[in-house]
Amino acid sequence: MEILFTLSLWNGLLLMILLVTIPGIIVVFVVKGLIRNDLTKQHIRVGRLLFRVSASLLALLISLSYANEKIAYNKVTDSLEEEASLISTVFLKLKMHNSDVANMIRKDLKEYVEYTIEDDWKSAVDNPYFSGMAGTIRHINILARELPAETESQSLLKLEIISDIDLITRTMQIKYYSTHFKLPYLFYILGFGLVVTWSFFAVYTLDRVSVSFLTLYNIFVAVVIYFVIMLGNPLVGPLKIKPVPFEILSEKGLDKLSWP
Repeated sequence: MEILFTLSLWNGLLLMILLVTIPGIIVVFVVKGLIRNDLTKQHIRVGRLLFRVSASLLALLISLSYANEKIAYNKVTDSLEEEASLISTVFLKLKMHNSDVANMIRKDLKEYVEYTIEDDWKSAVDNPYFSGMAGTIRHINILARELPAETESQSLLKLEIISDIDLITRTMQIKYYSTHFKLPYLFYILGFGLVVTWSFFAVYTLDRVSVSFLTLYNIFVAVVIYFVIMLGNPLVGPLKIKPVPFEILSEKGLDKLSWP
């Protein structure tokens, strides 16, 4: 399935549609051939009932899977916005602290933002804990502990800055937890459910119209499954999250909050 992340949106959708529709048609005709001579009116009634039930249950599972992955996707998006907000806040506090170490941290934070934009999650996905992002944050954490606290104001600012940087580190971890390819747990249940649903559909007369309807149904399911997989891997593929909050911060915020 990892090939889906290397394809464009439309090519990925086409591949997923083929992976669902072709096996669907094959399964239906194979099952039809196996049961054709043994079908009775009772079998047809039971098969049609079970098809409707299994199709409804499958739709419910798809809805649950989509909702679950969408929530996780939004969590990463929200973490980016929170991280950008925290960086902006830390910049202001560092400027108020007005020390050489504070200026060094501000410079590192600016580099962290720019690196994140330019890298586009490549290093974060390939080697998250040894990427430039992680190295810069580690250095910022070390410098924050070295901030001078010669006055009461500097002492209070130091505590606040360290707390905010710790929060930035935590939000960064959320991205790292989303870097590895994974299939949603319900995906395997959906695959089994599709095979069961196709098998029950074999009790119907397989003419051109009914097969066309089944194909349209399979296309719809394939599209939803594709988006479930993409949402479950928010830092790769055509639907990967862009560092838009960082871009806005870099273009409109950091320059104004940078060196006096």
